[in-house]
Amino acid sequence: MSWPDSTEAGVDKRIPVRRDARTTRNRWAFLVLVPLIASGLAANALTLFVLGRATPMSLGFGTLVSAAVIALVWWLMSRSPLWRPAGAWPLPALAWGAFASFVFVLAAGDAMTTIAAGLGWEAAEASLGGAWPEEIGKSLGVALILLALPRPWNRPWDGLLVGVFVGLGFELIETVQYGAVGALEDANSDVDGMLFMWFIRAVAGPGLHVFFSGVAGFGVGIALLHPRLTTPTRWLVGLGGPLAAFAMHFLWNYTWPSGWGAWPYGVMWPLWAIALAWCWIAATRLAGEWGAHGRRQAESRALGARERGANPR
Repeated sequence: MSWPDSTEAGVDKRIPVRRDARTTRNRWAFLVLVPLIASGLAANALTLFVLGRATPMSLGFGTLVSAAVIALVWWLMSRSPLWRPAGAWPLPALAWGAFASFVFVLAAGDAMTTIAAGLGWEAAEASLGGAWPEEIGKSLGVALILLALPRPWNRPWDGLLVGVFVGLGFELIETVQYGAVGALEDANSDVDGMLFMWFIRAVAGPGLHVFFSGVAGFGVGIALLHPRLTTPTRWLVGLGGPLAAFAMHFLWNYTWPSGWGAWPYGVMWPLWAIALAWCWIAATRLAGEWGAHGRRQAESRALGARERGANPR
């Protein structure tokens, strides 16, 4: 049993960590993470191959736009004090969001839609068929990445960062596919159909999956990596984040009465953005407390070293 350095790992030295147990946990998390990403990659590669053969222009356009968006978000995130300057660490999160999350959609999406229809709850078909498997898949991905890669991911707010990139990967690959389908469905012009679909996705709810997964990831990260929480609190926070993301997604996908117009979405989008902003502010405050704690420990060790040097035994 040993104690990690709090100034590097963000963990109180008084909290013991069992290295053998952690190594076993990291190994099984990695063994789950990689096959699911590979499975999702295979499924999406087939879909993108078919769409690319039918409308290569839309696939090329989507790839370029996605690369530009990732670069912009990456750059903006790197300006934050929460950033982890450790090379290409967002890539596993992007890969999970873009590929592995779809395994859960393929496995459970149609079944949940059928259940909603069987219950006579047609208004919730898109909510259950989309929000349920997608949020479970993305939240599980955040947890697996934090567990499988403990060296870059060891701070309580790291789940928020992972969640943002998981959501970004999911949103971009989904929009690329929607854009290609829009191109094929437009009888007059592939370009018009593709651009219209991208316009709808960009204007009517941009960044939704980033909001959902960021909120879920914040809860998961706090539950897994905060050293001073009781077990009940870990369960509450760890499940509360994904459940909040599911509720947000469920409400967004719900088929509201036509007479209500677009006002439910006009209200929800800023609320979901505020939810992510609240998580970000809370994480920034926590990072500040962590940094102050680390500095106090460093100063205490330095003072102790000077005292020992001044009073040799």
